[in-house]
Amino acid sequence: MNMYLRLFLFLLLVGVPVSVKADYFVWQDAQSRLSLSFPDTWKVQNNRNPRDVLTISGPAGGDDPVCTIKTNEDKRYVIYPPELGDAVQKVAVSTSFWESYMGHYDNYALDRVYDGAGLGRWLASYATATYSHHNGTAREQRRGIMFASLYYDTLYVIECSSRRHTYSVWEDNFKSIIKSVDFKKVHNERKTGHYTDFLKGADLYFWAQTGPEGTVRY
Repeated sequence: MNMYLRLFLFLLLVGVPVSVKADYFVWQDAQSRLSLSFPDTWKVQNNRNPRDVLTISGPAGGDDPVCTIKTNEDKRYVIYPPELGDAVQKVAVSTSFWESYMGHYDNYALDRVYDGAGLGRWLASYATATYSHHNGTAREQRRGIMFASLYYDTLYVIECSSRRHTYSVWEDNFKSIIKSVDFKKVHNERKTGHYTDFLKGADLYFWAQTGPEGTVRY
């Protein structure tokens, strides 16, 4: 009985497929501290534009899945408190933003623009679109999903696309990569931050123009 039981368990284990655990790379931009993760089957490529900080491509050459992250300094709305972030998002990165952004592509069509999304640790807008794109001498039809977030003084844009007829194959991969995006924390959750009474128990000072130490205590 034990011999047959052991044989049954052996055959059962052999017949059960072993799940393969995917490995991921975690990438961070040294300047902006923006980070994201992507499968190790994806490869880092050369950036095409000055604003690009990262370009990665998927393993299927025929489908040409690509994700690109762009950053750009934008200080127009830094005077507004974080509580107005929702209103700022709808003004700064919404339909008019995506129409301007897609202007560098041919024959584009915005399928959907959605406000109130999120990218990293802040509010964002996302859009899906189809467009024509020159790849060398050939023109190809592509479909993509794009997120944009204006966090403090930096505009972050991530665009993931593939050939139009294979977009559904890569959509989950795109969303997973976009979901992993994070950037340097600027705003504190508390309106006034973590306040410290820095004057409590301190000596009083005034500035003196004379004397080697410059500051005199009284």
